[in-house]
Amino acid sequence: MSAWKDVPTPELTGKIVLKAQEMGADDVICSMNSLNRKQIRFANNSIIASKSWSEKIVGIFLTKDQRVVATEMSDLSTVDDTLRDLLKMAKAMEKSQSYQGIAGGKFDYRSSQPDGRIPKLLDELYDYTGSAIDAALNAGAKRAAGVLWSSQGDAYLSSSSGPSGGYSSADIEISIRAMAENEGSGHSVHSVTNLDDFKPEFAGKEAGTFAVQSQNPAIGPEGKFDVLFSPMPFANLLERVASSTSAGFVDAGLSFFKDKVGEKVASPIVNLVDDSTQPGALNAPPFDNEGVQTGKTTFVENGILKGYLHNTSTAKRFGVETTGNAGLIFPYAWTVYLKPGDMNKEELVSQIKDGLYITNNWYTRFQNYQTGDFSTIPRDAIFRIKDGQIAGSVKDIRISENMLGLLQRVKAIGNDPKQIHWWEVGTPVFTPHVLVEGVNITKSTQ
Repeated sequence: MSAWKDVPTPELTGKIVLKAQEMGADDVICSMNSLNRKQIRFANNSIIASKSWSEKIVGIFLTKDQRVVATEMSDLSTVDDTLRDLLKMAKAMEKSQSYQGIAGGKFDYRSSQPDGRIPKLLDELYDYTGSAIDAALNAGAKRAAGVLWSSQGDAYLSSSSGPSGGYSSADIEISIRAMAENEGSGHSVHSVTNLDDFKPEFAGKEAGTFAVQSQNPAIGPEGKFDVLFSPMPFANLLERVASSTSAGFVDAGLSFFKDKVGEKVASPIVNLVDDSTQPGALNAPPFDNEGVQTGKTTFVENGILKGYLHNTSTAKRFGVETTGNAGLIFPYAWTVYLKPGDMNKEELVSQIKDGLYITNNWYTRFQNYQTGDFSTIPRDAIFRIKDGQIAGSVKDIRISENMLGLLQRVKAIGNDPKQIHWWEVGTPVFTPHVLVEGVNITKSTQ
């Protein structure tokens, strides 16, 4: 076809699949994702840049004689050449021992109803940014910096095995970091899909309050301490937990959950679900990358590992059904949800005789994926807790732990779930505050 750019968008993926089959491909999946984004960046209490952009990415996955190839492209004029190149590449490759086919049939997808007001925002984005900055300053911070995003997207998928569909999405989010005098700093994020729920001033106030309260930090202690994690750092850890439930990571030897289905892997109060139906979730597609409908998949129930996340190939290798989590190569989670408990933050703090309250972290790295040994560095506001009360702030600490051990020592879970999504947490995670006993704390320089 000489004019792919003239094909109506909803028809494009299906026509590319048919073309690939005509050229000799066996299994074919074509996806198209268009994204329109606006960004406001701010620093030193002022907006420093704004931009908007649009992109359209076409993904092509195909097989020929059990040989698997895939690519992405943005220039539709090269579709024919790209398909020829993929088929040539397939002929030169060895047969895949892990590929077991793609999902077939037709599926009933839930409808998507994005907030149509979000894509129309323009001047309002500057007002939202100003509200967040003002709230941080009113809380006592001296400076604020961060970024506000609004996004609108459309996605389509067609498969040679039958599944096809499309959906739309829209969201708005802000990440704000506030600084006070004497090394005080705080960070907060806020992400929603319904404009009525967007309260950037709440994020600004939280960041500013943390900054003021964390001034004059002392060098942090070493040893084992009870730690109250706010949603931001615990979401960072839960994202790693969810990744380790991918059957692909299990197969690759990169999971601490290998051979543990049916075993106790966490405290009995821990219940973890991959839930693309969660209201307000940023990453909530009605179908996965094979066209299988998505939904809820419980992977930890009352502390017991119930199973892994699967696509069609991994499911066949494990003798189970796909969970609607394709990734054509590795399955992955859409939206991680930790079931809340019944305590508020103040009640959780009151449980701690000698410990820490950690509000943010970064540089989470595994020393051993198979055992779950990892470290992460708390940043911004870190508070010392003594006898159930905040007793000053600290700095320069590292968490040096084992993921399975940490999950098993979860003592209490809060009643305040929050969606966390920013550059340290790429998969949206809903988590409350979480109290963990006996967390190993070392110096950040070790």
